[in-house]
Amino acid sequence: MFTDRKAAQVAAFLLKKAGGSLNIVSLTKLLYLTERESMDQFGFPIIGDRMVSMPYGPVLSKTLDLANGNIESDAWEALIEDRENHNVKLRKEISREDLSAISDTNIAAIEAVWSKFGTWDKWKLVKFTHDECEEWEDPNGSSHTIPPKRVFRAVGKTQEQAEALAEEMKAQEHFDSIFGSTTVREPVGGTW
Repeated sequence: MFTDRKAAQVAAFLLKKAGGSLNIVSLTKLLYLTERESMDQFGFPIIGDRMVSMPYGPVLSKTLDLANGNIESDAWEALIEDRENHNVKLRKEISREDLSAISDTNIAAIEAVWSKFGTWDKWKLVKFTHDECEEWEDPNGSSHTIPPKRVFRAVGKTQEQAEALAEEMKAQEHFDSIFGSTTVREPVGGTW
């Protein structure tokens, strides 16, 4: 289930890694790749946003709206400034305590993505997501939903694994919608 709090905290962590600011295209690609990495490594997403194919590659739909200022969010605004000149910036210096909605496991996925892609410019990220993210399909100027099962298949899961993981995600989303759960799925602890 999508939570703006997790979206804001993942984005803030990436912005911190980048020195406080990132181009909007770079940030949205890194956020998508982080969600994909978490699904690959742990079988579930961090943010729980709807993944969509767009002309510049795959993105997280509501998270893109947050970054563009199309959705109001106290959680986002507490950590991230309004987009200016195609850049997104941290509003303040953050610490581990500011990231209470994301677990150490989530941070490990973010770190893995940052280690591989953090120095890439926006066009290299766009090219990579077009060429290497098999789940992306050219939407011809529009957007198309990317089903979780297709992401699982693209990261190397078997058909059976992809179906089971997608069903588990669907069940968890249903559970979260009933009980309003936005809890961290892995224990938080360790060092910053």
